[in-house]
Amino acid sequence: MFSTLEFKEGDMKIEMKEKVIIFDPDKCSGCRICELVCSMQHQGEYNPKKSFIRIMANEETGVYIAIQDVKCDFCNQCVEACPLDALSIVGMEEAIIGRKNVTIGSFPIPVSSVIEA
Repeated sequence: MFSTLEFKEGDMKIEMKEKVIIFDPDKCSGCRICELVCSMQHQGEYNPKKSFIRIMANEETGVYIAIQDVKCDFCNQCVEACPLDALSIVGMEEAIIGRKNVTIGSFPIPVSSVIEA
């Protein structure tokens, strides 16, 4: 599995994963191969709606954004399958340093609960 970083603020405890998926929207073509391989790896079927990574598209502008489900275990299947190298997995520290130095371009993808029942 993966380990988490734990932060406390008052009575609130926040757990963060030690890894993040970095997404480069300039490289993404919107092919959604990452969704297919993820759903096969974790759900046993090619069904993008059951994938732990989702590609959201604005068809008018051709802009794609990736969203990661909280259940992602960083198996790396989506990264390996991406034909344009739009995805990578890095440690949290590398992601933070990279984010501080970048204003536009690659960024850690938002984490959400995206799997439909």
